[in-house]
Amino acid sequence: MICLGTNVIYHFLFETELTSVSEKVVREAIIEGMAVPIIVYNELLYTTGAKIARVKHSVEGKYPFRKHIAKHGFPEEAIERVNGFIKDFKVTVLRDYQNPDELVETIKAYRLAPNDAQIVLTCKHRGIEKLASFDEDFKQVPWLKVIP
Repeated sequence: MICLGTNVIYHFLFETELTSVSEKVVREAIIEGMAVPIIVYNELLYTTGAKIARVKHSVEGKYPFRKHIAKHGFPEEAIERVNGFIKDFKVTVLRDYQNPDELVETIKAYRLAPNDAQIVLTCKHRGIEKLASFDEDFKQVPWLKVIP
């Protein structure tokens, strides 16, 4: 099983300079099976929604996006894109592993942001040793193989 990071899926869903690499990673990961922790699902919904609001409604920034959501609701297209990817590629959505002490230990030990440490812990406790991400910070975790 390969854990997919938010940025790999984002660059798969939207045409960017990393789309071809993301497509290759996803094609190769199909063989082993793919999973995302809830925290990745959450990040993906947010970044996809923000992108759609930026492109379709010229909403720039975190707080204007929050105001946009409060007035118009969360972009349905974002939910459809993310859930479509999950369904089409048979991605397993995992419950996050929850242990505050272990989260803080992981943040400190590997110098990770809290969300990234949460992803690492979920992988660890689910026996997942491969993570597809363009985020270099994950390479500090010695037991985790980061691809590409």
